[in-house]
Amino acid sequence: MVPTGSGPPVVEALGLLPARLRQRIHPRRRRERLIPLLVFLGLLAPVSFAHAQETARVKRVVDGDTILLEDARRVRYLGINTPEFGEPYSRRAKDLNAALVRGREVHLELDQESVDSYGRILAYVYVGPDLVNARLVQEGLAHAFFIGPGRRHNDLFLRLQEEAKAQRLGIWSSRGRVKELKITSVHLPEPVASDPQETYVRIACLGSVRTGLAGYTLENDAGRQFRFPAVTLDPGYTVIVVHAEGLDGIDSRGQLVLHWPGGTSPWTVAGGTSYLRSPNGQLVDTFRYRGRHG
Repeated sequence: MVPTGSGPPVVEALGLLPARLRQRIHPRRRRERLIPLLVFLGLLAPVSFAHAQETARVKRVVDGDTILLEDARRVRYLGINTPEFGEPYSRRAKDLNAALVRGREVHLELDQESVDSYGRILAYVYVGPDLVNARLVQEGLAHAFFIGPGRRHNDLFLRLQEEAKAQRLGIWSSRGRVKELKITSVHLPEPVASDPQETYVRIACLGSVRTGLAGYTLENDAGRQFRFPAVTLDPGYTVIVVHAEGLDGIDSRGQLVLHWPGGTSPWTVAGGTSYLRSPNGQLVDTFRYRGRHG
């Protein structure tokens, strides 16, 4: 059987969280482009059919990690994240996804959390015996991306990610601008707010080992800065920085949440750029986000 995760998200807030919230988990080879993951992993097929909970047909591919079903529901691939529109390899990720699933019948395997805050189904998606989420990671067109309690295939995604890194495939090549930490999104308020964490930035750990964030800074176009406290992220896991008052810690979904209080939101509905810098001031990542009107 494919190994699965054995505990809660691997995130530790040093010196910030009560003892009951301090959690540590220690996460546990050559490319075969034309061989199905069934062969590549040996025992993947039994896992797919043992856990697949629904079958549906794909109407349209939205991007590298999102599809539209014929019944109008959207599915967000669980456990991975592909490049955003305009980033290197975003088109290739979408094209591969389309080649694998468009117009086809797929099996949806759910985990502990089945719907996200946008109403999208969160699923591991199979075409026959092949796990599409894993194929995208294998080809270097997605990285491991863990939010909330779903963790059935975390070990698999991390293993395939390390293999893709070793071969410098896709986003791990020089063109992909390899980095240890990546800003994956800036979430702006909805016109009709329903999310209590309505303005936030999400950062993912793309490194191979636990990464400390103490002294890193997050900035907006105007130079306003948020300095990270002594927290750490394990590979694949994420942290969100919310513009709000609140207690830093791990929420009910297992998500590490930090708070940037005071003043107006650093992320404006007009759009802009967010910047992540290392403790010595070196630019680690930038993320251009589009404005929202309504």
